[in-house]
Amino acid sequence: ILLLDMIMMPVLFFISGILAWPSYERKGAYRFLAGKVKRLIIPFLFCTFLFSPIMPFIREALRAMNSGGDSIDFLSFWLNFFQNSLNIQSGGVATSTELTVNQYWFLMLLFLFFAGFSLYAWLQGRIEKSRMSIFSKTPGSRTGWLSLIAAFSIVLGVIYAVICMFIDGTTWVTFGGLWQFQPAKIHIYLGLFLAGIYVERRKTLVGIINIARPAMWLAVAILFIMAYLISVMKTMGVPDASVIWVTASRLLRLLVLMSVLLWLLTFFNRYVNRSTLIWQELSSNSYNVYLIHMPPLVVIQLWALSWPVPSTFKFLMVSLLTLLLSYLISRILVRRFPVVTVFLLFFLFILMVLVFP
Repeated sequence: ILLLDMIMMPVLFFISGILAWPSYERKGAYRFLAGKVKRLIIPFLFCTFLFSPIMPFIREALRAMNSGGDSIDFLSFWLNFFQNSLNIQSGGVATSTELTVNQYWFLMLLFLFFAGFSLYAWLQGRIEKSRMSIFSKTPGSRTGWLSLIAAFSIVLGVIYAVICMFIDGTTWVTFGGLWQFQPAKIHIYLGLFLAGIYVERRKTLVGIINIARPAMWLAVAILFIMAYLISVMKTMGVPDASVIWVTASRLLRLLVLMSVLLWLLTFFNRYVNRSTLIWQELSSNSYNVYLIHMPPLVVIQLWALSWPVPSTFKFLMVSLLTLLLSYLISRILVRRFPVVTVFLLFFLFILMVLVFP
């Protein structure tokens, strides 16, 4: 989980940056931004208000049941949940009854990045038709690319280390209930998003991929991961941990991220960059799986509570079954009948109200 947290989300922002310019040039400013509202904001609102309350409600209901307390009804819980989203406040989510957007925070932050990019691209297009001047130069050799990547990683790592001197790197902040983010990591997400724009705009992906083979980047990534885990063990739970180890862990975090990203780019380009039915299916359904996996996860988790198997095996089975069920829902229902899916979301909400009065 620790490694996935530092790698998965920045990689998604990088991929989004790569796709930004082609989409903008194909659609123009208005259609581009309108498409992002439809693709990001509308699902964000639906999922936040219909999916996000389910997990904390079940947690509170089970807690009340086990402690012998009064049962809670879903409608009152949801209304309180919704009311919290109207508060203009900042601070971490403190209780399970406060609104939390769960994994959907990514959609809101990505939309803000796209909105800022769209404004810049529109202004830049009105000023000049040439390519963006800030992307006018690219390295001409492997050494140049390695130096640029290393400098980029170190700069992001230093900024992260400085920010963490003032706030906890894992702290979540909420504004107005609906915008939740981790302040210490925003510059990382923005940096990778801009890096994706740079790579696509300058058509330099091939040059980056040819720096080294996948095996080389994998070896580098493993070394950085080992060094990072050692630094974490030296600092985690140690109040007076050495400043050197603390700083090293924060810098290594970015070096792990960049080395894994480069390994993924080279590996997928060499071995996976093929138009097959499996990859087409995964590509077509991955976003829907991300959106809808929460209810299947909750159901399967509750079912798995009575399984007489080791927790590691239970975790793997729950993960696989959740992915499979979410894929089937996307493949059979969401993609074919999107309007029916919306009605079913409201039906699920009404069902929760009726089952838990």
